Amino acid sequence: MNRVIRCGVLLGFALLLLKVGAQNLSTNMRIIIPLAAGGPTDIYGRLAAEALRANLKATVVTENHAGGNGAVGVNLLKQGPSDGSNLLFASSGMITFFPLIDKSIPYDPAKDLVPIVCIAQTEIGVIVAKNIAANNLKELVALAKTSSAPLSFGSAGKGNILHAYIELLKDVANIDLLHVPYKGATPSYADVLGGQISGMFISVGLARPSVQAGKVKMIAVVGRRSALLPDVPTIAEQGYAGLEILPWFAIMGPKGISQANAQKIAEAIGKSFETEDFKKRLAEAGAVPLVLSGQSFTNMINSETAIWSKLIKEKNIALD
Repeated sequence: MNRVIRCGVLLGFALLLLKVGAQNLSTNMRIIIPLAAGGPTDIYGRLAAEALRANLKATVVTENHAGGNGAVGVNLLKQGPSDGSNLLFASSGMITFFPLIDKSIPYDPAKDLVPIVCIAQTEIGVIVAKNIAANNLKELVALAKTSSAPLSFGSAGKGNILHAYIELLKDVANIDLLHVPYKGATPSYADVLGGQISGMFISVGLARPSVQAGKVKMIAVVGRRSALLPDVPTIAEQGYAGLEILPWFAIMGPKGISQANAQKIAEAIGKSFETEDFKKRLAEAGAVPLVLSGQSFTNMINSETAIWSKLIKEKNIALD
């Protein structure tokens, strides 16, 4: 009899564990955006939140926690629950680039973060302040080589992918540029507009209004021409090969999130891409849809990490 009772207790405990493991996805969710408001990560993160609200019928709040090129946001994610209610909207630089050049960061993307769904790539251009005497990349390179002091280029932070582009441009064009890190793309952009710094790499969608208004000059784009500013040539077209990788943006979960809940989130995001309005709003923000989840997303992360690792070693890229 005692043996039967013990078996019954164990069976009940096992069923309880199964019930907990099969916990429904919470309808109260937060997305941590680890960079300043107004930049591409923030814009796309808020669009992702709208998609989850619509397709999961959930309450979804977004919180901006800038600092440490995403490290502050990741730490907050790690401290929260892993039931799917606690998410991070990450840029590719903080997953595939920054951890390779700063071993002191308090997170390991492979151990602490779970890839859930990639939603888009963003088109990137090179802008300079309107008082900079350069209307194309070759003129900028010539100016950098003759300037008495290095031209100053801003980024969204040390180790951010925008910083990576600066280091690559310095290498392929054999010029010196002064890297000025900010806590996000938006404050850096404000200083280009104000003429406090010479230029920066930036989302084409973010910069387009000011470019069209003549407040800044976009002199090149990364990888491929943009439909938003089709007359701006690529960096490669101007004779400088080696800057082709475009950044992507994605929802990541904390270690311990269930595969079932991750899949529900990915499916909810994917459903939004069935609507023309969602795709149009992404395009207007300078994004190109790139919807990946599961093993396909993980494979892209691994492949891109390997590419950056090779470039970092070959070009000796380091934090300045």
